[in-house]
Amino acid sequence: MGTRTLTRRMATACFATTLAVALLPMAGSFDAATAQAIKQTPPSPPKQAASADESAAYEVTGFRDAHFGMSEQEVRASIVRTFGIKNADITSATNPIEGTTVLTARVPSLEPGPGQAHVAYIFGHNSKKLIQVNIIWGEDAAAKTDPNALIAASTRLQRYFAGFAWRKDAARVGIPVGDNTVVLFAAEDEKKGALRLVVDGIKYQLAQEGNQTTSPDPKGPPKLMINYIADRESPDIAKIDKGRF
Repeated sequence: MGTRTLTRRMATACFATTLAVALLPMAGSFDAATAQAIKQTPPSPPKQAASADESAAYEVTGFRDAHFGMSEQEVRASIVRTFGIKNADITSATNPIEGTTVLTARVPSLEPGPGQAHVAYIFGHNSKKLIQVNIIWGEDAAAKTDPNALIAASTRLQRYFAGFAWRKDAARVGIPVGDNTVVLFAAEDEKKGALRLVVDGIKYQLAQEGNQTTSPDPKGPPKLMINYIADRESPDIAKIDKGRF
């Protein structure tokens, strides 16, 4: 999942505007396809932080020292500098469908998420420059992730991102997109960037128009993912021109 480029325009989710989602600490499975269908009117707008600094506009430019537009060599140097790992510990792979290259770093610890994190840096098909960064906690099946710790981390991250200003009417919170998957926060900046915070493999309760339902028990470990996206409208991926077939 860390190598997939989640840059397509969000589809409208079929949920009423009167809903609330409460996460329940459980373990579960990950459905990658559901992470893309996440646009709808939220139950309430994200609360802006009182502090002038925290309520400043957020611009999605990459992750830490790795900025969109950097070359693979520049990002490798950034990874080594940021996380203190060796260049040999960074793996490289190609996405044959989207024609992108992915560098993945395994980070022993990355707050606020629990345990090991996978940080995937995705490079465009044509530009060969950085176009997206995915951070995933819980990707390592061999390591047991504490569901309570993961939900606590996801809540902290949701509050953090909601504390910034985003493009008008482009921030969404608490959107269930699968039996065990919830988009905790999704937003677009004033330029081309977008951000997604998705928790998967969890059990949740959904309150909708006075009715409350509970999702089924998940079947695998929980996961938490952040997507930092450079261009939400025109991702640099391999495409077939219209009219060729």
